[in-house]
Amino acid sequence: MRKSFIKHENLKRSLEEMYDNELTEDMIDRFANELRHSNLILAADISESEVGLAMAEIDGENYGFLFTDMDEFRKTFSDEECGSQFYDFDVYQQVIEDLGINGFIINPSTVGFMLKKEMILALDNLPDHEFSSDDVYSAGELKNLKDSIDNSDLEDFIKDSGNIGRYDELFDKISSSTMLTLMISVEDLTDYLEDGVICLQKTGPLGFLYLDEVGGEYATVYTSEDKISNVKTTMNKYCQIVNFSQMTSFILNDDMDGIIINPNSDHILLTRDVLMEYYPLLEKTCNDTRLNTAIFHMFSIGGES
Repeated sequence: MRKSFIKHENLKRSLEEMYDNELTEDMIDRFANELRHSNLILAADISESEVGLAMAEIDGENYGFLFTDMDEFRKTFSDEECGSQFYDFDVYQQVIEDLGINGFIINPSTVGFMLKKEMILALDNLPDHEFSSDDVYSAGELKNLKDSIDNSDLEDFIKDSGNIGRYDELFDKISSSTMLTLMISVEDLTDYLEDGVICLQKTGPLGFLYLDEVGGEYATVYTSEDKISNVKTTMNKYCQIVNFSQMTSFILNDDMDGIIINPNSDHILLTRDVLMEYYPLLEKTCNDTRLNTAIFHMFSIGGES
């Protein structure tokens, strides 16, 4: 991810919500969840031998600076005045402990939110972005999984309107299902196919993730190739198998609004708030590490090879 892509619009909305209204437990929980899945920008000059952290002293206590995006950073520092880095939130917990500072100030030139050491260190259940590539499915094994998908049990669950909101059961069903996502490309990628598989480790990046942008920016996941056929696009369509937990982590980290399972059909909408609330369960039940390199394999749809 590039620094210029980091925006944290949802975190900024959460901050504004807390400033503009009487604090509630839901607001605090939402803010804490946004922090868990953030890549805030740190004002620091970092070398192999030292961390030159920009700091301010307030009432005898030392605070570093964190920013939601580079626009906010440049309201306080120029690139010549201070370096800018971004990390997962657990790194900032380590900075607190290693440097002995009292916290961070978020966006000091606008909201100036003081994030105290106690809240930072109390934040638990942080996502693990270390996705092991050991003991993973081969390209052929992934294709066999794709070709033999039978998610009828999950599809029956989705069809039943009485199951709306029963997320524990939904994620249990997903944990024993093989889920697909849709990749689209302006270019016809047939020439890259080998035995029905495009290996992106050989070709480099091809295509991009199809997003549903009605009412927000949602990734889409499917229970079958037939469900993918309901998506109307002039682009060339391909599919990937997904590690559902891994995909959820990427979505939350990229500041997207959620996931739609089977758009344009019997579907379920999983909002950002739902995904954040249930992420510890998702990580526990839906994290099939054998699928961790599935993002490097694309498949033709409909049996083309």
